[in-house]
Amino acid sequence: MNLPEEEKAPSLDGDSENDARPMTDAERKEAFIRQMSRVVCICKGINLGRVLKALEGSETVADVNRKSGCGTGGCQGQRCGPRIKLLLQKKKEQKAKA
Repeated sequence: MNLPEEEKAPSLDGDSENDARPMTDAERKEAFIRQMSRVVCICKGINLGRVLKALEGSETVADVNRKSGCGTGGCQGQRCGPRIKLLLQKKKEQKAKA
């Protein structure tokens, strides 16, 4: 997993958004952790990091659901299924570029 590199942090004096400065390594790591902690499956509280691990070796949403536990909550994958499908598509696009 790569840390976000191009993001800008707010200026230290809070003066203006135009004063944005490059993110420090610590800020980049914190942003990465926040991103990986985002909840994908609301019903089961499964975060993006867990889903990304489940994507490895998976070809279908059902594969990801089996590995991560998504799709088994109250909505039966109605909320998280489309997000997982999008992640699978992005993964396939990245493989095609490589």
